[in-house]
Amino acid sequence: MPILTVNGVDLSVAIEGKGRPLLFLHGLGASGRVWSKEVESFKPYFKTVAIDARGHGESARPARYTLDDHIDDAAGVLDALGMRDVRVVGSSMGSYIAQGLATRDPARVHSLILVVPKCHGETSSSARLIAKRADEFNGMTHDEQQEYLLKLSYGPYASEPVKAAWISEERRFPLTSTEWASAAAALTGFDLRAALPRIKANTLVISGRYDRLNSVQDGQKCASLIADVEFVEMKRSGHFPNAEEPKLYITLLHEFLAGW
Repeated sequence: MPILTVNGVDLSVAIEGKGRPLLFLHGLGASGRVWSKEVESFKPYFKTVAIDARGHGESARPARYTLDDHIDDAAGVLDALGMRDVRVVGSSMGSYIAQGLATRDPARVHSLILVVPKCHGETSSSARLIAKRADEFNGMTHDEQQEYLLKLSYGPYASEPVKAAWISEERRFPLTSTEWASAAAALTGFDLRAALPRIKANTLVISGRYDRLNSVQDGQKCASLIADVEFVEMKRSGHFPNAEEPKLYITLLHEFLAGW
């Protein structure tokens, strides 16, 4: 994928399609490749941009960084590409970055889709779940912990083949234990609640009923602070509705983006 140097960091950025810009922002530990199905579905209608966040995928992996750095990077990529009036889709960590973009420069974001979001946290949701279930994680290697964490992130309706395929995609560019600790630390102590009323974009918030990382209540809290918002609870999903209920999920995205 093309490399853009933004804020002194080399970021891997995949650009496909033609038309209005549509930015995809992935979650903790993943990469822009997790958006491959969405990109295939939307590139006939939009110019899609999928970033590997710093510390992830094929982007540079500095030792220390913050959520503000991620937000600055996303804005910097859009600046480098000359993009305004952007549609933004962010999942989990990517939803925090998306919220930051939409609150810092409300006029830049035309419409906003927040998938399994929260708007504040003392730690990363993954670190919190690992601490909560420490007895289950103790004694595991880092790779074993990461795979088990992903398995815990699904709802009860996800099949084993679905889990295996998604775990393979999520772990395409695995982080070392040190890199994962840096990525999780970047999400420590963030709070976007006071800023969310500044969002002007029409917004769709999607939460999974069985999400152990970012709950339905977390999504509802985000939605309650945004003026023009629609909230959807996906009733058979955990933290990965795009994999757990793919047809409903992609339909929701298409219908929302077609309307705005």
